[in-house]
Amino acid sequence: MRAYGRMMVVLTLAVVVAGMAGGQPPPGFKGKGGANDYFSLAQNNQVKAELKVTDAQAAKMPAAALKALGEVLDAGQLKRLREIYLQRKGNSVFLEADVKNELKITDGQAGKIKAALDTQAKEQAAMFEGGNFDFEKMQELQKTATDTVQSVLTAPQKTAWTKMIGEPFEMKGGFGGFGKKKDQ
Repeated sequence: MRAYGRMMVVLTLAVVVAGMAGGQPPPGFKGKGGANDYFSLAQNNQVKAELKVTDAQAAKMPAAALKALGEVLDAGQLKRLREIYLQRKGNSVFLEADVKNELKITDGQAGKIKAALDTQAKEQAAMFEGGNFDFEKMQELQKTATDTVQSVLTAPQKTAWTKMIGEPFEMKGGFGGFGKKKDQ
């Protein structure tokens, strides 16, 4: 029974990490999707508000999930999982405490990154609320934010980031890796 419990923890945490990697749905998204396990719920912005989760608590969640997975995965698996997580998380990963510390991102740099992400989110929200979703415009907003973030990083930070994310990983399938395969 204990092995079953551990397996459930691992599966739940895997869903959490995948959920964190995929981030929140875009503003205005009305779908019912998403996992309803404890960890996924704890990542949901509405649930965080209901629980009154502080920024400090939210900042610790990814590291806590990784630590719990460390009880089950070996060091190589854990390292690769983190690489995939970092790749999938997007630009907001640069504001996570462990990434900021590892890359030595200054408060000034973090402020510029946050401003770029806030601008992107605001423009995306306006697009969704206006009912005029434009995939190319979404990609353009993402590219602009990414370019801004990359321009904020120093050359040594960019080198360290490249090492942190490892080999590229492409999630196959639909949203979040689930759904119809590309070759179908």
